[in-house]
Amino acid sequence: MLRNANFRRALAATAISGALFFLLASCTSRENDYAGLLAFRQACAKALGERSGSILVMNPHNGVLWAAVNETLGVQKSARPGSIFKLVTALSLLRNGTVNPAEQFLCEGQIEIDGKTYRCWLREGHGEQNLLQALANSCNVYFYQAVRHLPSEQLTKTARQLLLGECTGINFAQEDCGQLPEWVSPEESISFAIGHARAMAVTPVQMLRLVAALANGGRLYRPFYPTGAEAWRNSRPELQGSLPFGDELRYIKEGMRQSVVYGTSVNASVPEVIAAGKTGTAAEYFGSNTAAWFIGFAPFEKPEIAIVVFLEEGRGALDAAPIGGRVFQDYFALKKNMR
Repeated sequence: MLRNANFRRALAATAISGALFFLLASCTSRENDYAGLLAFRQACAKALGERSGSILVMNPHNGVLWAAVNETLGVQKSARPGSIFKLVTALSLLRNGTVNPAEQFLCEGQIEIDGKTYRCWLREGHGEQNLLQALANSCNVYFYQAVRHLPSEQLTKTARQLLLGECTGINFAQEDCGQLPEWVSPEESISFAIGHARAMAVTPVQMLRLVAALANGGRLYRPFYPTGAEAWRNSRPELQGSLPFGDELRYIKEGMRQSVVYGTSVNASVPEVIAAGKTGTAAEYFGSNTAAWFIGFAPFEKPEIAIVVFLEEGRGALDAAPIGGRVFQDYFALKKNMR
């Protein structure tokens, strides 16, 4: 519970004015929680800074958004997911028994398939990779090889089970629903597996719903953004579905944990808290710009917070992940100060 005695310190740390502190000091306990929410939203806005992008933060256990920085991009902008889609691919591979999690594939930086060369982002290659290592290191070549025996319709089916390609129903006037291809050729399924197919796009709020479901064990909640203390007090969870996965989720979450420990998400790590995450970098449909993604949750064992960082230009590991780490750090620091 957030206590009035600690508001001044926590709010000052996030640049909330003393006048706002005074105004909120006599609120009820539920509204005190909302005051802390305002402080956290300010911290998230500072974390994004001048970057063109969006930060969305959700309570993974009820669908309530704690922050929506630049919500227009977060809800109305769709883009290729890039490597964050590897989480979907990994779920599909496990669900269909296409790979054993311990099975290894060799990454030498590139691979030739049917006369065409496909490259990994790491030119020198990752060496032998199993599923968890491939998720942590975001190894393209692992997924190029693993999906060769996975029917493309199965991958699309898994994506739809995660409600990708569907609007989330968030309480905003307009929402982009993204898109998934109706059919993927065997050749393009290789690009589809790493989130780079032509006819695919997701929104940050869709990925927020997905990563929250990974965090909470498989429950898909309708996102809801409270814009005032009254809405905050009256918010109630609305379950939209449950993921048809069991042990598969455990492997995905462990791969995300390892990504933060030593992989591409290491810049999202925070002291004294074990987090889980996945980065993504995706080329735009036109031009040379790349969009940057980071999705994650923390703490790993008992998740309290699920986040998405989306940047219209940048790299997932270098640009989006550090912002995600700052959001994690601000959340846990504010929580500690408000006790």
